[in-house]
Amino acid sequence: MGPLTKRILVALAAIPALLAVTFFPQGLPFKILVVLALLLALHELFQLVPRKGVLGLKGAAFLCLLLVLLPDFDPSIPYFQERESVLLGLLILSLTFLFSGRPPQEMLASVGLTYFGVLYFGVLGGYFLLLRDLPRGSWLLLFVYAATWAYDTGGYFVGRFFGRHKMTPRVSPKKSWEGTAGGFVFSLIVLFLLWRGFAVFQEIFDWKDVLILSMLMSLFGQLGDLVESMVKRSLSAKDSGSFFPGHGGIFDRIDSLLFNAPILFYYLTIRF
Repeated sequence: MGPLTKRILVALAAIPALLAVTFFPQGLPFKILVVLALLLALHELFQLVPRKGVLGLKGAAFLCLLLVLLPDFDPSIPYFQERESVLLGLLILSLTFLFSGRPPQEMLASVGLTYFGVLYFGVLGGYFLLLRDLPRGSWLLLFVYAATWAYDTGGYFVGRFFGRHKMTPRVSPKKSWEGTAGGFVFSLIVLFLLWRGFAVFQEIFDWKDVLILSMLMSLFGQLGDLVESMVKRSLSAKDSGSFFPGHGGIFDRIDSLLFNAPILFYYLTIRF
């Protein structure tokens, strides 16, 4: 079975399951799924770094990731808001490192890795939880999924067959400007079809919003993918893991979504 066939089969199985959880009447199953996915993505990051002689503190990092996500998971919990949770998490990590017994020459790299993982997945990932709690939150998440997956799909096939001009050869050698253009066009088409096909999107957005969001989420989704490519290249890794056959790991699958969720959240905040 070829890689492309694996990609298609996994997508056909995983996408309906994700949509079912996203549209489940109660938001708790979706929030639990998001937290588990972010914990697994952080675990994948820690699995990559030992080859470079860098060791993070997994246990403390997982605990702090949960703390950072807590205000978005349940905003009603007293005394735990965004700033306080991040501060407490960083305090726990700092104290853990101080008493970890790690050699001083390893400390900066270990601290940087652990802080990066916790804040990257915790702060960005929290926007999935925030979007789910908004009115029509499930539909907003579908909009993010569609924009991201359409861009990835269009960019993959256009880049594969027509890509000639490399965009960032040192970071992601397979990315081309042709693929970028194809991804944007495909994303725009899919979002307009969604907008025309579902009245709920016409109640939320007008056609100008769809055009602007397709551009923004194509740009920032690509940025998220490049950031993850930079992380993997700096660690001499091709994929973050093998959780999804043909697709790589969790981190590989959510890299663009992590950047697009906050884009939609703040667009709604500013626009409306």
